[in-house]
Amino acid sequence: MLAVSSAVLLAAAAAFGGYARSLPSGPHRYGYAAAVAASAMGLAYLLMAIVSGLFGAETDVLRFVGYTAMWTAIILVVCAIAGVGRRLTLLLFAAVLGRVWITLGSWFVDGALALLATLGTFAALGLGLYLLFGPFSRAAEALESERRLLFTKLKYLIVLSWVGLVATGLLSEGVGLVDGFVSQLVVIYVEIVLLLGFGGIVVRSQRALAQTAEATRLLSLGTDRGPDHGGGQGGSDGLNSPPDPAEHAD
Repeated sequence: MLAVSSAVLLAAAAAFGGYARSLPSGPHRYGYAAAVAASAMGLAYLLMAIVSGLFGAETDVLRFVGYTAMWTAIILVVCAIAGVGRRLTLLLFAAVLGRVWITLGSWFVDGALALLATLGTFAALGLGLYLLFGPFSRAAEALESERRLLFTKLKYLIVLSWVGLVATGLLSEGVGLVDGFVSQLVVIYVEIVLLLGFGGIVVRSQRALAQTAEATRLLSLGTDRGPDHGGGQGGSDGLNSPPDPAEHAD
C-alpha cells in the first residue's frame, strides 16, 4: 500500500512539475510548489515502505517529516494567493505544523500529558479554521475574482482534508471503530485527494497565478513587494489593518 501510494504521488509530482514548466515565469513557481508537496509525501511513503519492509521499524517520524514538507509548500501557496501578511502567514504555519507535531508527540505520552496534547491539537485546528475563514477570507475579498475563487477552492479543499483526518483519528484512536489498517488506508486516501486536488487546481489556474505573481512572491512569507504591485492588496494581516482614509472623507 505504501509503495503504491508513493508511485501515485511521485507520478503526480512529475505531472505537476511538467505542467509548471509550460507556465509563464512567475506562475510556474506555484506549479513547482504543488509538485514539491506531492513529491514530499511520495518520498516519505517510499522511505516508509523501505524501512518497514527491510527493518520492520516504526515509520511514524518519516510520515510526519513528509507532512512538514507537504504543508510548508501548501501554506506558502495559499498565503501568497490570499495576499495576507507575514504575521498571518506565520500564524497559519504555527497552527498547521503545530498540530502535526503535537499529534505525533501525543502518541508517546499518556495520562494528563496525553489529554493536554489532544486539547492542543484541537486548539491548533480551531486556530487554523479561524484564520482561513476569518482574516484570510477577509483579505481575499479585496482580490481579483479569479484569485479570490482560487483561494476559496483551496480553502475548502484543505478544510475538508482536515475534517477527514480528524474524523479518522477519532474513529480509530478515540472510539476504536476501525482497525489500524483501515485507518491508514483512509488517511492515505485523504492525503492523495488533498495533494492531487491541490496540484490540479493550482496548475490549471494560470490567470489567478499570474495575478498573484504580480502582487507577491512565493517565498516572501506573505509580504508583498510593495504598493505598486497588485494595487497594494496583498500583505494585509487582516486583523488591525488601518482604515482607508477615503472611508472617512466628507
